[in-house]
This record gives sequence, C-alpha cells and structure tokens, in this order.
Amino acid sequence: MKRYLSIFIAFCAIVLFAGCQSRALQMLIEPQELYNYAVTEGVTCTSSEMIDGNAETRGYADGRWIHLNLPTQKAIHRITIHGTNIINAMIYEKLEGEGRWRALMQIQNNESPIIKMRVSGVVTDAIRIYITATTDDKKKASQYDPRRGVIVPQMALGRAFIHELEVYGLVSKGNSSE
Repeated sequence: MKRYLSIFIAFCAIVLFAGCQSRALQMLIEPQELYNYAVTEGVTCTSSEMIDGNAETRGYADGRWIHLNLPTQKAIHRITIHGTNIINAMIYEKLEGEGRWRALMQIQNNESPIIKMRVSGVVTDAIRIYITATTDDKKKASQYDPRRGVIVPQMALGRAFIHELEVYGLVSKGNSSE
C-alpha cells in the first residue's frame, strides 16, 4: 500500500511540474487579480453611465430593472454597486437556455451608498437586478385589495440609480485586457 501511495505522489508531482498547460492548473499556479468585467469592450447595460468607469456619472434603472450583458460567459466573484439609492433588490444570474434566471442574492434594508457582494460558483454572461425599494419611494394612499380582503399600503417606487456597477472576476496578473 505504501508503494502505491508513493507512486501516486510521484505521478502527481510529475504532472504538476512537467508543464501541464491546462487552464485549471494555470489558474492555480499563476498569480491572479480581480478585474472589473463591466468596463470591457462589448459589455452593455441598461444605462451606459453605470459602466463607464466614472463614479461621477449616474445611470438610471429602466423602471424596476437593471440589466448587464457581458459579451461572453465569465466567472463572477464579486459585484459592487457604487453610489445608489437602492434599499431592497434581488440580483439574478442568467443560466444557459432561453429565459432562465437564478436568484443570486437579496439586498435588504440597505442604508449604504456602496453595496459589495461576494458570490461563488457563478459563470454567466448576464446579470440583472430587480429593485423593490429606493430611498426616493413615496407613500401613496392605501387601497382595498378585494382578493385578500384587506387594505394594502401603496408605494410609488422612486427612480433607482447607480453611479457605477462593477462585476469582478479573476484573471491572470498582467492580463487585465480580457
């Protein structure tokens, strides 16, 4: 048994150090850094001001939605929203196939102008954000809901905005022009 274990370790060492060029092995060996995919060529967003790399510009959501489309699938590790009035929202990743989405994360009771989220296991070419509350929401008169038989408070959603939407993934150090 000891002999088989030493043969296995030797085999692993040979594969590891013999210059195997697999992408997974390269990612383990090469130094990695986070890169903002949102500023690469070919990326589209509901509002181009959200991904222009300038924190001074402000982009507005299309009603309750913000869509970010990458030109190719990328492994996403972090999503950051700078300068926003979003209080509650749900973030989705696009899955393979037509019209398939999966909820990634929920934002609840946010009071900060910067939202930072770490995600794992996300490989997608599109992200979308569904906004359910902003700091600019206005209360409206309550209305009777005949289906539920109760009076329901009403809100007018304020216009959601983001100064900068960043979507980060790992790339080889020195290769940030992906």
